[in-house]
Amino acid sequence: MKYGIIIRNVIDLRAEPKFRSERRSQLLFNELVHIGKIRDGYGHIYQSDGYHGWVDIRGVEFLAQNRTRFNPDHRFNTAVCRLYPLDEKYSYPSFLFYGTEMQLAELNDRYAIMKDRRGFAYRVPKGRISQIKNVALPRIEGKWLIKEAARFIGTPYLWGGITPFGFDCSGLVQMVCRSAGINLPRDSSRQKKIGRKIGLEDVKAGDLFFFKGHVAIALDRYRMIHSSLGSGGVAFNSLNPDDHDYRRDLADIFLEARRVLP
Repeated sequence: MKYGIIIRNVIDLRAEPKFRSERRSQLLFNELVHIGKIRDGYGHIYQSDGYHGWVDIRGVEFLAQNRTRFNPDHRFNTAVCRLYPLDEKYSYPSFLFYGTEMQLAELNDRYAIMKDRRGFAYRVPKGRISQIKNVALPRIEGKWLIKEAARFIGTPYLWGGITPFGFDCSGLVQMVCRSAGINLPRDSSRQKKIGRKIGLEDVKAGDLFFFKGHVAIALDRYRMIHSSLGSGGVAFNSLNPDDHDYRRDLADIFLEARRVLP
């Protein structure tokens, strides 16, 4: 098995090695992957959490093993960020998405110089990056997660999506929680195994609501923010029949609430 990195700003992870196959998820620029079989122009790749599928191999660059020890230490914190390479002799994305991770090489009052796993350097505005938290913020409040998710209100629903161009339910939860240092699995079925189960009477902002095949971030025991096809994308909804944005279809398939915050 070989190593590689994603060299497009985003690339689809598919269930089978063909274009019309189901999109299972997406990967962002500079993500390190293991590459297994290559078939019909697609590589079977494995992410660090074990999630796997097929990607267009043209969006992957093979990487020498000594480069795998490179550890990104900052993450892009805006929906999109323009990228300015210091050497324009090679191909690069014109912009990167929220959540993309790179290594900080230099910082001044206006700009940051970021490096990818190949060692290529780029200039970006200073305010577009945040230091990666490898463990959950010690005093993070659920309201912070709500505020972070609310930045994406109106973002379209996209099955398998993890970017501000389109999220699915678990993609939104995963990316928002990751920005707080909480690393969750990709699918809602696996996310439901994290943290501890709580009763509705104990729900606080930042807890997670789980439904059959769906996940949302709770504001309180009734209200939530989530990415839902039925709501047209990222939106606020309620499980309270008296609220104007009540979702009876979700209330009927509610499973449990869980706490993932420390």
